[in-house]
Amino acid sequence: MKVFRALKREKTYRKLFFAGIINGIGDRFSQVALLTLILQMTGSGLSVGITLALRMLPFLIFGPLSGSIAEKLSRKKLLIYTDFTRVLIALSFLWIQGPKDMWIVYVGSFLLASGEALYSPTRRSSIPAIINQKNLKEVNSWEQVLLGFVLIIGALTGGVVSFAFGAKAAFSINILSFLIAGFIIVTIPTLEARTNIEADRNDEKAKLTTLFSVVMSSSLLLMLVSIDFIVPLTNGIENVLISVYAIETFDAADLGVGILYSVLGSGFILSPMITKWIKGHYLLFGFSCMMIEGIILILVSQSNSFALVVILFGILTIFGGVGNTLIDTVVMETIPLRLQGMYFGMSATISNSILGVSMFVTGVLLEVYEPRTMGVICGMLYFTFGLFYLIWSLSVNVKEEHVKINGKAFSRSLSEDMSD
Repeated sequence: MKVFRALKREKTYRKLFFAGIINGIGDRFSQVALLTLILQMTGSGLSVGITLALRMLPFLIFGPLSGSIAEKLSRKKLLIYTDFTRVLIALSFLWIQGPKDMWIVYVGSFLLASGEALYSPTRRSSIPAIINQKNLKEVNSWEQVLLGFVLIIGALTGGVVSFAFGAKAAFSINILSFLIAGFIIVTIPTLEARTNIEADRNDEKAKLTTLFSVVMSSSLLLMLVSIDFIVPLTNGIENVLISVYAIETFDAADLGVGILYSVLGSGFILSPMITKWIKGHYLLFGFSCMMIEGIILILVSQSNSFALVVILFGILTIFGGVGNTLIDTVVMETIPLRLQGMYFGMSATISNSILGVSMFVTGVLLEVYEPRTMGVICGMLYFTFGLFYLIWSLSVNVKEEHVKINGKAFSRSLSEDMSD
């Protein structure tokens, strides 16, 4: 009930939540249809890997700029502009006719992802700025529910629509979703921090120096930042394998992709039922969930039953949702509010760039190795990384780190103000 009360009380976040669902559902409609269309036109796992990699590349280019652009325009305006611009870009997919039009797939995917590279970190950094801090864990739980709804409605319904009416119907729904989400954001009063908005508009170079200094002074922040470098290596393999398992391993076509993504969504929606019972030791539980994900991915790679794979992916995502919520909560509680926009921009840049490289390499490797072999490797990496971070977290005192980080950030901010 506390989770529902948090959503009811946080009116601004509630609009951001529903805009995110609509935006995400439309994007999933397009992604399911596009990946299936690519495999039907080319039959190449490499083409899938290239497309997914191109969706990640813009985060390397635009991710670091999202914080400064959001401060110049305001977070609200940036979200509105990126939604409405993506309407025009998404229209290009309606002209795809065959293999000769793969350039439209690549260019359109890159441009749509460029909008997301600005949108995603800006939206994420808005959350702690507009909500009551006591509701942070509950709101992060709703972020997992949002992802769940996006996967269930977007992927499953997208698979059905693409299967029954063709890819162009799915692309049209994506166009409409960007329009609706943009108009919802228009109704939000502000996405800036409630207190001292102007004081947060400091020189970007000074803020970058402060963030770097704060990160380097804290073993907790070094651990959190390193996650952005390491974990996307495994996420990239998993993202490619989902479509390949459904379409090639089990011959389930669009509908199979939609079913797998929708069951992932069910796991995310169910995850808050477990998260609400966790009152402390967030890192310990979060990294334990990562190890469990690895074990389940190995089981998935050995299964000969599509029904069993569906069940296993659902269980996997419950633990994934719990882990994501707990680690995101630690991040938002740890990073000083004035530095969160820059931090999330850098985080998105690092993680999505590595994710893109991982998906491209996975596509290349799938030309040589069987999907099941790649599945075993993915599961082993998840388990190994989870164990590594669990051991590291045992040496970190989170409360002491919070005090040290805030003291460091305050002293840096004070010295910068005095020098000005």
